[in-house]
Amino acid sequence: MESIAEDSLVLAIISNAISGGGAEKSMLALHQSFLEKGLRSNLICLNQAEDMQEIPNVIKLSRTWKSGVIDTCKNYLEFNKSIRTINPNIIILNCELPELYGAMLLKKSKIICVEHTTRPWKGKKLLGIIVRVFLKCKKVGWVTVINKQHKIWFGGRVLAFLPNPYIRYPRGQGNSKKGADLTFVGGLKPNKRPEWVIETGLRLGLSVQLFGTGVLRPHLENKYLENSDQIKFYGFLSNPWNSISSNSLVIVPSDYEGDGMVVVEAVISGNPILLRNNMDLRRFEFEDKHFFNDLDELTTIVSKNTKSRFKNLVVSKSSTLNLEADRSLQKITNAWLRLICSQ
Repeated sequence: MESIAEDSLVLAIISNAISGGGAEKSMLALHQSFLEKGLRSNLICLNQAEDMQEIPNVIKLSRTWKSGVIDTCKNYLEFNKSIRTINPNIIILNCELPELYGAMLLKKSKIICVEHTTRPWKGKKLLGIIVRVFLKCKKVGWVTVINKQHKIWFGGRVLAFLPNPYIRYPRGQGNSKKGADLTFVGGLKPNKRPEWVIETGLRLGLSVQLFGTGVLRPHLENKYLENSDQIKFYGFLSNPWNSISSNSLVIVPSDYEGDGMVVVEAVISGNPILLRNNMDLRRFEFEDKHFFNDLDELTTIVSKNTKSRFKNLVVSKSSTLNLEADRSLQKITNAWLRLICSQ
C-alpha cells in the first residue's frame, strides 16, 4: 500500500470501552490528541462504561461486559455498520474483542493491531489462534506497548514499540490527607493478586484501599466484611489518584502485566511503590528495593519501611523524569502518526 497523506487519513480506533484500564484510557487520549491535530479520528467503544465525557467522534455501542454470544453477534453488526459509515482507511484494533471483530471484517482497510499483554487470549487460546490466523491473512501490522518484544504470538513481526502515553490526572484534597497506608489499583482478578495487599495490611495492622472491580470483588468484600474499617473497596474510579494520598504505598503484585500503566501513574504521581519480581515488571528497570517475590517477602519489606512512611520506596527522580519523558502524549502521538502515514 502506498503511504497515506496525513490530510487524507480517516482513522477508526477500536477499543473495549471509553474508560477502563491502561489500554482504554490511552486510546481515548490518543484519539483526543489526533483530533487536536486536525485528523479525522473516530473512536468506536464496543462496551458500555460509566463515563460522562462528551468527546467528538466517539461511538459507544450497546454491548455490556461479559455479554453472551447473541449480544456479541448483535454488537458485531453494530460495529460493522459503524465501520461502513466512517469508511476508514486505517483501523487500529486494541485487545481481544476488537481483534475478533477485525478478523471478521470484510472491508479492505489497513489494519494495525496493538498487543497490550504478554499473555494474550489467556484461557481462550484456540479462539485466539483462529483469530490471529485470519488477521495474518489480512496482512495486519502489529504494534506492541511491551518493551523488547520482537514477535507477536501467532501474529508475526513487530512494526513498532509504542508505549501507552501518560495522562496527567488532577489530584484533589483527598491526596493531601493521610489516607490509607497501602493502595491497590487495578482489576480484582486472580492474576492481579489483590488479596496479597489485603493480607499484608492485616498482618501489619495497616489500612488498605482498593480501586477497581472484577470477578473477585464480591468474594473479597464478603471475606473481609468484618475488617471493613481497615479494608476499603472503592470500585472503579476514572481518576483514583484524586483519592490516593501521595505517601500511600502502591503495591502491584500481579503475576504478569502488559504495559503496566498503574506503575507509570503511581511513579509519576510521586507515590512509593513495590512491584512483583517478574519479567514484565522488571522491564521498568527500577532498583532492586522496589521488587518482592511472594507475600512473605512483601510483608517483610513493608514492615521495614512503615516507620519512615515508605520514603525509601519512592522511585528516584532521574527514573521518574525519564519515565515521564518516554510516556509524553505528544511524543507518542507523533510516533503513531509517523507509523500510520508510512503504511
